Amino acid sequence: MAREHEDGHTPHEESIGAATRALADATAALTRLIGKQVSNAVPEVSETIAVSLREASRGLAEASEKVERSAGGRRGQDRRQEKVDRTRSELLAAAARVFAAHGYEGASVGDIAAEAGFTKGALYAHFGSKSEVFLALARESLLVRHEATCDEPELPGVTAEGIDEAAIAAWLRDAQQNPSLLLMLEFVSYGIRHPEARAELGAVQEQGLEHFAEQVAALRAARRGAATEEPTTEDRDIALAIVSVANMAAMLSLLTDSPHTSPEAGARVIARLLEG
Repeated sequence: MAREHEDGHTPHEESIGAATRALADATAALTRLIGKQVSNAVPEVSETIAVSLREASRGLAEASEKVERSAGGRRGQDRRQEKVDRTRSELLAAAARVFAAHGYEGASVGDIAAEAGFTKGALYAHFGSKSEVFLALARESLLVRHEATCDEPELPGVTAEGIDEAAIAAWLRDAQQNPSLLLMLEFVSYGIRHPEARAELGAVQEQGLEHFAEQVAALRAARRGAATEEPTTEDRDIALAIVSVANMAAMLSLLTDSPHTSPEAGARVIARLLEG
């Protein structure tokens, strides 16, 4: 994308304007030159050429002004859209913090607006209700999570050569400190309490579970030295068990000091599931 100068014009737009103005100036100079050379011999021809060139010069100048006005309008629209997108992003980031801290039922539109540094009116300019904010946050959070897993393995320390329990335990411990853990619980709870949202929220959750199943299938194929295959029912069962253990180990260890609910315990269970 071309960068704007301090006056708001891009280098490309300035080049167009400069070239047009230069051509207009050259046309005017040529008009004067031809006028001097032809006027004594054929006055009528001289005047005709001069008029034509002056009209061409005016046309070029008007075209240059239209290009610059059009570009300025587009820049204004782009800047307005950037501001709208930035405000929406800041509102959703604030909503994530508020919902994670207070839950859906305990959060209010005023809380979210204040956390973002906006008025409630600014929030309602982007979202019609608290539930609309929540669903928009759910879509964005789950989409970002899904896109991230396309580039990085969801389960660290899992290879065909062996399972690194310490890496899995560290992953579970990091999840405890991540507000997204509580947000995921809120998304699930909301879908259960609001049947109208189940189809959408459930579909995205299924995508995450399917990604785990694909990892299990890839691990199974790698151990056999075979090409990756579509996940089987057993792969999906293992994936469900891993997700269940990971979530419970991350949450229960926040409530108890028992070594039987610690991230290390969860890592041992996950390792056995993957080694079986």
